[in-house]
Amino acid sequence: MRQALILAILWWSGGVLAALTLLIVVNKAIREMRGAFDRRRRVILGPLVERYVSETGPRSIHDHLPQPLRRRDRRLAEAILLETARTAGGAMRERITAAFESLGSVRAAIRAAGSGRWWRRAEAAESLGLMRSRLAVDPLIRLMDDPAGEVRFRAARALGMIRGGTSIRPLVRALADPSRWSAIRVAEILIGAGDEAVDELLAAWPELPPPARLSALEVLGRTRSRKAVPLLRDNLRDANADIRARAAHALGLVGDAGALDDLLAALRDPEWPVRAMAAKALGRLADGRAVATLCEALKDRQWWVRANAGEALRNLGPEGRDALIRMLDADDTYARHQAVEQLEQGRILDGYIADLVSPEAARREAALQFVRKIISLKRVDRLTQMAVENTQEGVRRALGAILGGAAGPVRSGGTGGEGS
Repeated sequence: MRQALILAILWWSGGVLAALTLLIVVNKAIREMRGAFDRRRRVILGPLVERYVSETGPRSIHDHLPQPLRRRDRRLAEAILLETARTAGGAMRERITAAFESLGSVRAAIRAAGSGRWWRRAEAAESLGLMRSRLAVDPLIRLMDDPAGEVRFRAARALGMIRGGTSIRPLVRALADPSRWSAIRVAEILIGAGDEAVDELLAAWPELPPPARLSALEVLGRTRSRKAVPLLRDNLRDANADIRARAAHALGLVGDAGALDDLLAALRDPEWPVRAMAAKALGRLADGRAVATLCEALKDRQWWVRANAGEALRNLGPEGRDALIRMLDADDTYARHQAVEQLEQGRILDGYIADLVSPEAARREAALQFVRKIISLKRVDRLTQMAVENTQEGVRRALGAILGGAAGPVRSGGTGGEGS
């Protein structure tokens, strides 16, 4: 009896395993058959959808697809349109949106946005963004309060893709809710929205709390919209130093020449981050009238201010380069060392080193005096390196002779300044 029971259990187990194996094989075969059929249908439907998208006439998507439209063909047409929507723009994008609305895809995605499963809501939000239908704005705004973070972010991104004041406004409000949103991710979405985001940020500015204002200033700068310049200039005088610094940085990104005087004043701000950002912004403006003030900033006690001022001078071309060379004779150690650093980074020092073997006596003498000045400042790292690695033997010999004959002890390295 016991043996019979064991045999029955083994037969039953074997039957179950065989049935499961058969089910898996059949299921896989069905999926492969469906996949093969879908691929064949896509070959037929793809050109039809492409023809619709590229046309400019009044015909709808239904006029291009086989009728009556089967559920499978509708699903495949939607998939092709979603793929095309990722890169389409202009009138083509508008036709794709019209196709989604006509096929009922927008309504279906809106229904899916109410699913009890968060991943379906997230997928629906992403699809609605690609469809770019105004009908999806209100459902996406509701998803901005979804308990699942991934759903909220996909809804935010979708609203940014749809554009328009109605869809951008909730994103601006999201900047003020750091407990539920990453300001960086929302800011990136707003930057992608361009001028529409700028208009909404300017309108909402008086109501934004300080943390949201910092993110808003980043968006205003990176969109490079001149509409924001008056607000940015006003914020250079804000009581909050972080706001002043971010406003200076944004003005540099926008590159408005009318902000020169405001940025020169900011270079004398009592807070060093503001001075550092003002110096950086002046380098982006590339206005020669800033040279004298930037030279003074090379004497700043904070390294970031000196570094940004030096880089700004280097970006000013010949006028800034000549100013850096003059600062080698400054009475301030910080300024002299920062000038050397910028002359090295700008390869200006390398040019003088090459002139040590110039056939012109005047250029050789000027190069010799310049190199000796660098040695007197005890900043010989680059000179020592070039004395070994330069491809011209004459340059190596000349540098070796100068370094070997330098009066007094010479050490390499060191900036003579404090850390940041």
